[in-house]
Amino acid sequence: MKYRYPTYEEWLACLSQAERDRVLKLTEQFRVNGCAAPELWVRSEVSEDFCQFATYLLLTRIWRCEIDHSWSETPETWIKEFSRTVGQTRLPVFDDAAAALQRLQEAQVSAADLGAVARLVAYSTAFGVLNLLDEGSDRNAVGETPGWSLRETDAEGNLTGRDIGGLHESLLSIHEESVKAGS
Repeated sequence: MKYRYPTYEEWLACLSQAERDRVLKLTEQFRVNGCAAPELWVRSEVSEDFCQFATYLLLTRIWRCEIDHSWSETPETWIKEFSRTVGQTRLPVFDDAAAALQRLQEAQVSAADLGAVARLVAYSTAFGVLNLLDEGSDRNAVGETPGWSLRETDAEGNLTGRDIGGLHESLLSIHEESVKAGS
């Protein structure tokens, strides 16, 4: 006999009233924070005790502020800023990029195209950093070395006792979620 995974509604109906109330409150918190389809996130948080709401908030912020915002929504702003830095000592490590950007502009590459490439680089960087956080240590380090973890806190900043993990695995789903929500 093949197992059929219960629908969200079936799963919700099997919960105690206290758990249903918790689920409905959490679902509403996801929705008011822009999640168009929070059911899978909420089900995972409640059933598996994963801190999905904290994960959702963090990844949404990364998409909005570090991947989408200035790189592709207003590329003219960062292009103008970086183009002014050619040969200046403000960020000498990026003089080559500023010069390359200037050459691309002279070749009449559009700001939208540059923004699309920059957005891809921002996504790739965010994914890589989240993957490193998820690994919890430097696997190439020698000897007894420390590691790291990201922990969930409550609204007052107190640790909840739950680790936040699997961030790199969920990064792309945040973009898909924002597309559903129309943001």
